[in-house]
Amino acid sequence: MRESILKLQTFLDSGCKIEKTYPNVFGSDAETNIVTVEVRCPDGQIHKIRAYREEANDLREFIRRREIGDAK
Repeated sequence: MRESILKLQTFLDSGCKIEKTYPNVFGSDAETNIVTVEVRCPDGQIHKIRAYREEANDLREFIRRREIGDAK
């Protein structure tokens, strides 16, 4: 698994929530070169995760699948 996905999964497993994604994950299917995810943890800290090129697309897809799974 990609490094950015592993970092995000670690934060999510520890109770953190995705606060923002740039660009919006559900707004476009266009390929992107950079994705930034802001994660807020229960202690109030905000962490940023960045992914580039192919990893950026994999990270967006991971977030999409996770959000769709949580909605069910």
